[in-house]
Amino acid sequence: MTASSTAHNVGRHPSAKEERKMRKPLIERKRRERINNCLDQLKDTVIGAFSLDQSKLEKADILEMTVKHLQNIQSSHDPTLGLEAQQKYSTGYIQCMHEVHNMALTCEWMDRTLGSRLLKHLLKSLPKSKEEGPPSPRNDAPLPGFSPLRGDLEMWRPW
Repeated sequence: MTASSTAHNVGRHPSAKEERKMRKPLIERKRRERINNCLDQLKDTVIGAFSLDQSKLEKADILEMTVKHLQNIQSSHDPTLGLEAQQKYSTGYIQCMHEVHNMALTCEWMDRTLGSRLLKHLLKSLPKSKEEGPPSPRNDAPLPGFSPLRGDLEMWRPW
């Protein structure tokens, strides 16, 4: 652009094409900055995982080591650990339900239907293991200490 054309365009807004042309280098610079930040984070993670002391790695090396690290994690994943954790979670959930049941029985201010609905909700939300079949019929059985009432069928709302 010449000085006269620049002076001519001072009051005029740039067209959409000119806007894109002006923004493109800025967008590209930000994109590269994001990529480099992520690569730096990957490098720190990979160096820690492989116990390396190299501070200068090429981008391709960082990506290759990241892929290897992720493959190692996937291949070392033991499915029995997940099942064990799931069983521990279910056991804790059931213990918590037992505590809620005891509290509901001893609280004089709590309506029996509210306690019953709460425990039915907790039973329906009981986590099921992946290897378990269809839900057992005991989930629908009335809970001890609570008599099923007609009002139990409607959803409880706090408002």
